[in-house]
Amino acid sequence: MTRHSLKFIGIIALVLLGFARTSAAETCPVLEGFAPLEALPVYDGACLYGAEDAGFTRFELPVGPMKGRTVSEVKPIEGQLQRRLYVAPEGASAADVFLNYRTALLGAGFSPLFECSARTCGSNNALLGKLIIYPPQRKLGNLGKASEFALYIDGDEHYMAAVSADGTRHVALYVAQNQKTPISENASERAAVHLDLVTAAALESRMIDAAAMAKGISDEGHIALDNVYFDFGTANLSPEAAPAIAEMAKLLTANPALKVYIVGHTDWIGDADTNLSLSQKRAQAVMAALVSSGIAAERVAAAGMGMLAPRASNQTEAGRALNRRVELVERPN
Repeated sequence: MTRHSLKFIGIIALVLLGFARTSAAETCPVLEGFAPLEALPVYDGACLYGAEDAGFTRFELPVGPMKGRTVSEVKPIEGQLQRRLYVAPEGASAADVFLNYRTALLGAGFSPLFECSARTCGSNNALLGKLIIYPPQRKLGNLGKASEFALYIDGDEHYMAAVSADGTRHVALYVAQNQKTPISENASERAAVHLDLVTAAALESRMIDAAAMAKGISDEGHIALDNVYFDFGTANLSPEAAPAIAEMAKLLTANPALKVYIVGHTDWIGDADTNLSLSQKRAQAVMAALVSSGIAAERVAAAGMGMLAPRASNQTEAGRALNRRVELVERPN
């Protein structure tokens, strides 16, 4: 048995539950509300530096090397997206960490769809990690700069895309060595691990029709719409948002005197200014879709609130899911 396969020995039962021992030599930062990913390992002594439970999304899983500045091949999948970013203990190399994760995933029944290391990932300067896995728009902000720069890639990148035996889970495993820089604090020069886990699940039906929208606005002056979906981390309306847009257009067509604000809201994961900008852009995207549907532009106005108006606690995923929404708010005539 090789040295690389030893890190998870003695903790395999915990690995299958998504847990591992924590090194007593270092106190890990605390991220409330995020458990390890089910059936995915945690490297012995690694610390969680960033996490996100993004809910249902469309995800393009890289299954080919970089070609220029884009991935040569992706596998589109849909499901519940969860992300975790770990920093390995001092002295652990990226190669060692990756091989341990790979061994554990294969032992848990995952099959590789694509694997690469260093130049075989398509570039000499870790572009897969810098442009696809952890670009600026995907940076995690749970701990502020400590999370943003917990994966600050120097090189020695390793990647595996894999699927579970039953086909319901896809994982993107990425490991690289960090740069030596004060901005990364304890993560400087250490190996970092980024995991994307997508679990297949039917899109939950939360449709609110035009009649319900009209009643909400009449009774309370606004109504929250949970079924306006966007591609992950962007202001691009996903195809699943079309029914909600159609019902909004139906509402405004049936009530020609009604004017509304379209207000975008986010949870508190990530940078506050980034969330504020994203919520504004998403509201503008909905406004543009309504105008394209024939609604006069002067009847709709877009505004973004970011994380500033939650309707539930952001400490839990259930609360964060409620806070990610678009609202219609009645405007004065």
